[in-house]
Parts: sequence; structure tokens; C-alpha cells
Amino acid sequence: MPKKELGFVELEWTCPTCKVRNPGTATICSGCGTAQPAGVKFESAGATELVTDKAKIERAKVGPDIQCGFCGARNRADAKVCIQCAADLTAGKQREAGAVVGAFDRTALKPIICTACNAENPATNAACQKCGAPLGKPAAAPPPLAPVGGGSSSLLYIGIGVAVLVALACGAFFWMSAQTSTVTAVATGAQWQRTVFVEGLVPVQSGAWWDEVPTEARGVQCSAEMRSTSPNPEPNSREVCGTPYTEDTGTGMGRVVQDCEYQVFEDYCKFTTNQWQVVDTLSLNGLGFTPVWPAATLGFNQRVSGQREEYTCVLKGGDNEYRQPMSTYNEYERCQEGSSWVLEVDGFGSVNSMTPAQ
Repeated sequence: MPKKELGFVELEWTCPTCKVRNPGTATICSGCGTAQPAGVKFESAGATELVTDKAKIERAKVGPDIQCGFCGARNRADAKVCIQCAADLTAGKQREAGAVVGAFDRTALKPIICTACNAENPATNAACQKCGAPLGKPAAAPPPLAPVGGGSSSLLYIGIGVAVLVALACGAFFWMSAQTSTVTAVATGAQWQRTVFVEGLVPVQSGAWWDEVPTEARGVQCSAEMRSTSPNPEPNSREVCGTPYTEDTGTGMGRVVQDCEYQVFEDYCKFTTNQWQVVDTLSLNGLGFTPVWPAATLGFNQRVSGQREEYTCVLKGGDNEYRQPMSTYNEYERCQEGSSWVLEVDGFGSVNSMTPAQ
């Protein structure tokens, strides 16, 4: 997904020696004077406004800083020799860049309370504005409190109870399905049903994109709807972006970006066309082995669209009656009254299979 650049913010790094927070572009700790070590990571400083300093923005765009291979000093990406020891920077190591260091939130952060003098300071302050003591990072927001009375626990127990009941029900179903018995049954009847479906051309309301509307469509009415997305602007498109976030540029500056795409709108139309639909269903049923098809009297713009035949063998086994569907007419013909069959019946009384008795 394409990224839209909103601007830059200054990051910060924490001195591993004295724990003082320093601006990302600073190469020397303001608390103890120690040079920034090579392994220090840049972090979000909680800035809510974009940087306007042209020099800092220009530095962020140059590329990740280079750590001198001889003295460890930080240098701009476009430097040829080290600013501290004048060594050739071709032996230096460029800082990593591209990592997401956090969301960019324009809402005000909670102030930091100085642990030394108890003074309140803006969240972006690295040192107390009253006594100069180093400040830690703003405290994370506490998680939401659970409802009074243990509502969350009650809901949890209810959920567990429902899950247990469902599991027991599923287990009972599979157990009953697996419990089979063999029953010898006698055929007492044979039932058939044959059905014919009749279609007609009838008005049907449909919908399609403008370039897919059939030429015979009537009463066409269209409105703009999103059809697709694109990484680039297109005619009739609207830009949609996600939450801004900050990427480490490796310079002590962060690049604020959004993941964006373009929703492309086109005309979606509703219209009426004549389509083949089932308008009548004709059925006949009876007993025995001489099934017939119902006669279809077709009107204007009508046709027979399909047929269906169903056959059932009725059997008596002990005190139970079983009605077993037969898949073909040839199987159905074997269901002669008085014929004996061996049935495999599950715990629900359903017939799993039937075979002629020897």
C-alpha cells in the first residue's frame, strides 16, 4: 500500500550511562557528556506537532547517519570524513532505518510528574523545567477497570458453560450416530413422486455496473458506488488513509506517514430484464411400480426446465416403520411387498444402509 508523507518529528534516545533522554539529533548526552553509543535506538518522543526546522528536515531526507568505524562518532549520510577524527567513512556503518517507532497522535499527552521535586512537566520534556532533574517517559494509560460486581468474570463463566454444553451436545450427537444396530425388516409398500418444473419469461429486477448492463434492460437507474481500489489517483476516486505513524529515518528524525489508497467510484445500476424463472411446479404421486410424469400445458414464453423423481421403500421391522429413499428406479423396483431386507440403523433410528436378506 502506498505511503503518504505528512512530515517529520524529532525522535529521542536515552543515555545508557545516566538515563537522560536526549533529542534524536543530539550526538552527545546532555546529562553526562557521553557520546551516543552505536547501539542506542531512537524512540518516539511523544511529539504532537510536525517539525518546521528546515535544517532538521533536510537532514532527515539525506539518509541514515553513518557511525565512524574508528571513533564511533555519528556523521551525516552525505559526509565523506568523520567530523570528530577525520577518518574515511567508507569503513563506517550506516544506521538501520525504516522501523516503526509508534503512532503519531496529535492529541495532548499526559504531563510527567518530576520524581525529584514533584513538579508537573509537559510530556515532551526530557528534564524538569523546575529543578532540572532528568524525566522518565510518560506513563502508559492504565487498562480499563473491570465492571463492579465481577461482570467480566460472570460473562467468562457463562461463556465457559455454554462452550461445555455445546461440546456435550456435539459429543452426544456423534456418539448416537456411531451406535448402530442390525434390523431385519419386511417391505410393506412402495411410494413414488414425479415432478415437472415449468419456467416462464418474467420481469426480474437486477443490478450491475454500468458497463455490464444488458442492452435489453429497462428502467435503468444508477448511482455512484465504490467498485475497486487503486494505489494511484484515478478519475472519480477518493483518497482513504489509515492512522499516521512514525518511521525511524536513522538520523534521529522520524518520518510521519500514512498508508493510503484510492477508492474508485463508478455507476452501479438497477434495472429490469425478462429472465427465465420457475413459474409452475407440477407433481404426481402414487403407490406401486408404474410412475407417470405430470402433463405440462405450456403457455406463451414457457418451457419445461427440469424434472425430479423420488422413490421411497416403506419397511416394517419389529415395532418400527422405516421409510428409505431409493436413489434410482431400478433399486426401487426391488422393493416388492413382502421382500426381506437387512437394515443398519443408527441411534437416531435412521437407516444407514439396506441390503436384501439372504
